[in-house]
Amino acid sequence: MTLSAPPKMVQFFMDQAGITYPVFIVGEDVLDEYYAGERVRVPFNVFLGRDGKVAKKEKGYDSRLKKEMEEEVVRLLKE
Repeated sequence: MTLSAPPKMVQFFMDQAGITYPVFIVGEDVLDEYYAGERVRVPFNVFLGRDGKVAKKEKGYDSRLKKEMEEEVVRLLKE
């Protein structure tokens, strides 16, 4: 099963959602590392701290969560 979307589609989604922070498109090998057998839902957001450790995982996207997600990115950048 392929979970990736073409980069242009991802950029379109980001533009529509007003997302301006960096986004990485990864392959299934990386998804396997972070999903650890969980049911797959795309997009899948992994927030990493400066130490490289997972600080938070978020499945899917809802425009109502945009502010909360951006606040999490800012918080992690300040650590």
